[in-house]
Amino acid sequence: MKRLPKIIPPRSRVRLAKADQKTPEWQTEIGRQFRIGYYSRQDALDCIWLVNEQGEYEQTTDRDALLRYFTIEKLTDERNYYGANKRKLGALKSKKANKGRKLV
Repeated sequence: MKRLPKIIPPRSRVRLAKADQKTPEWQTEIGRQFRIGYYSRQDALDCIWLVNEQGEYEQTTDRDALLRYFTIEKLTDERNYYGANKRKLGALKSKKANKGRKLV
């Protein structure tokens, strides 16, 4: 995997890997996949938005919590942190959608 940058790039993919006493509400959410959303100028680069499977900005975290509770599955090379002139993130494509299909 690439060296972890100081600022996690938008559109990177992460998966919730664990929960503890500080995050008991995440216990039932372990395994969920998120993408890192575009950062907000209002929140700055310290506030990481987690975009859910439907493409909705669902919750925020910081870098320390992201590295503690999530595994990084894919880092993007995105450098447009605020998403200026970028299209909104859509729903995550599920690998399960192709499960059971035969390739010809």
